[in-house]
Amino acid sequence: MKLTTLFAAASAALILSTNTLAQEAIWQNSYKLEGEKRFNEAISAIDSVQANGADAELKTLRRAWLYYSAGNYSESIREYRYGIERNPRSVDARLGVTLPLLAAKRWREAEQSARAALELAPNNYIALVRLTIALEAQSDWAAMHKAATTLVAAYPTDATAYVYLARANLWLGKKSDGIAAYVAVLSRYPGHPEASAYLNKR
Repeated sequence: MKLTTLFAAASAALILSTNTLAQEAIWQNSYKLEGEKRFNEAISAIDSVQANGADAELKTLRRAWLYYSAGNYSESIREYRYGIERNPRSVDARLGVTLPLLAAKRWREAEQSARAALELAPNNYIALVRLTIALEAQSDWAAMHKAATTLVAAYPTDATAYVYLARANLWLGKKSDGIAAYVAVLSRYPGHPEASAYLNKR
C-alpha cells in the first residue's frame, strides 16, 4: 500500500473518531442538562444533530420526551407524531405520545394511541396500562374491564394489573369480583395503600 494511501486512511479514521467523540459529547451534555431539570437547554443541546443522520429518529423522540418533561405537551405530541410519521413501526413513538396525551387529558386520543401501539406489540405492558387509564378517565367501564382482564392474563404477578381490574369490577357493580381482585393485589404487594384502604373500610 502506498504511503499516500496509508496517510489518507489514517486521516479518515482520525476524522471519524473526532466526529464520534463530538457527537457523544453532545448527547452527554443533553442528558446532563436533563438530570438538572434544565429541559429546554437539554433540547437545545441536540440542535446540531443532523435531521437526516443516523441519530435523526433518536433526536426526534428525545425532543418529544424533553418537551413532555418540561410540561410542553403540545410540542411533545407534535414531535412524537412526527416520529410516528417517519417510522410508523415505532412502538417507542406510539407509546411515547400517550404520555403527553394523558397529561393533557386528551383521553380519547390517548386511547387510540395505546391501541395503535398494541397493534404493533400485542399485550405490551405499558400500552395496556395506559389504555386502561384512558378508558377509566372516559368512564368506559366495560372496555376498561376488558383491558384490565387482558392485563391480568398477560401479567398475572403484577399488582397494578389487579388494581385496575378491581376498579373496573367495582365501577361495573361487581363488588365480590372487585374485592377478590383487591385481595389478589395484597398477595402481590402486601400493604398496598388502595387495596388495603378499600378492604379495611368494607
